[in-house]
This record gives sequence, C-alpha cells and structure tokens, in this order.
Amino acid sequence: MGARKKVLRLGATAGTTALISAALAGGTAHAQDADHCIESLDTGEKECFSEFETAISAAEERTGNTIAEQKRMMKSKQSSRAMTTAAANDIILGTFFIHEQYGGATFTLYGDSLCSKDGQMEYVYNFSGDWVDSISSVQPWANCWIWLYPEPDLGGDRDGPYKENTPYVGDYMNDRTESVGFS
Repeated sequence: MGARKKVLRLGATAGTTALISAALAGGTAHAQDADHCIESLDTGEKECFSEFETAISAAEERTGNTIAEQKRMMKSKQSSRAMTTAAANDIILGTFFIHEQYGGATFTLYGDSLCSKDGQMEYVYNFSGDWVDSISSVQPWANCWIWLYPEPDLGGDRDGPYKENTPYVGDYMNDRTESVGFS
C-alpha cells in the first residue's frame, strides 16, 4: 500500500510568545494577543485560541489523546499499529513556532495516525498567509519526523529530519518554510 498524502493550506496570524515545555509542565506562557491554532489534517477544520494552553487542550480533546498519553504509549514500545488502534480518534503530530525557543504564535497539526517511518511522507502540509516563511522552532510528536521545505508541495531543498524538540531550526530554514512533510 502506498503512502497517503494529505495536502492542506493554512492561513493564520502571528504574535504570541509561549513556551511549550513550560505549558506542558504546568508553567505559565507569555501572551501578547496572538493566535495559537490547531488544524485537523483529515478534515481541514481549523480553530485558533488566544492562549497556547487552550489550543493544546483543544487538540487533545479533538484527538481523544493527551500529549502525555501519546508519550506513554510510545515509551511502552507499542508498535505504530497498536498505538493507532489504542487512539480514540486522531494523534497530535507536531507543533510549529514563529520564534526560536518555542516562542510566538503556534500551530499544531493532528492527523489520523502515527508516522510509520517507512521512508514515505505520511502527511504533506502547505502553509499560507502569515505562516509562510515564519517557522523558527518545531516539536514533532506521534513518532513523526518533520521535514521543512522552502517551497510549496515539498519543493526545493529540504532540511531535517527534525526528530525531537528543536528550539531553533537553524539558519538554513529559519523563516524560509513554505511546506512541511511528516514521515
């Protein structure tokens, strides 16, 4: 069976400072009236919130899985198939930040399954609006590796994979990303 590719376009505004690790650890995020958005790669449904914690809580509610539950499933070394079966609905795949060190506006994507790491892109996503050329840090979830591309539809020279929380994507792709691939 070939890899499925889902391509969506996104438009959002930027401007809040939030640190995901502090939010997940119960810390306080810094807010300055900007959006923290979530989007389903399955339906294209997008919602934006004024606070990062609210956005992550909404993503967890939509997927039926908290990030902590996803981490526990991964640590238990369940196979991708077993973890997907264990999921009530979707899985949180990754979060993107407009500033280094997980700051600024955020965008969290969720989809219907884990990444299988079989050399194929599980998801393709095209940014639009204020998110084009704005990403500076990333956090992959759900067994996914994130690849950043400077052109739509995975065009141009890619950078990655980003396999773990990355507080700065590096000079090559900082503020140059137009599309992302999850593998």
